[in-house]
Amino acid sequence: APVKTTADLLALRSDAYDITPDWLVTLARDRAGKPPRVELDGEHYQIVDQLEEKLVAGAPSLRGCSELNVTGPVVFNPENVFRGKVTVLNRTALPARLRPGVYEDCTVDLQSATN
Repeated sequence: APVKTTADLLALRSDAYDITPDWLVTLARDRAGKPPRVELDGEHYQIVDQLEEKLVAGAPSLRGCSELNVTGPVVFNPENVFRGKVTVLNRTALPARLRPGVYEDCTVDLQSATN
């Protein structure tokens, strides 16, 4: 898979891709040949170092995700599981941690009372 943006790199680091026994990186079989569509906020994910800061604990699960849109600085972890179409919003300039859990076909506003 070509990696041209940090969004591509996030997808590649997730479980949407597998590593074969001969060390080839391939799209997971259950993805049916279609990678997840990932859009990251250019202000907070423009360069690899910015992405690394948000993935210090590891990449989230994108295996069942069709589309992920992220606005603002969001810190992910391997216990974040995205399914379907998910939008994550952090309307501040300060990084916010996304709580572990399954997020499916929803919008998560990190400034709402439930987060």
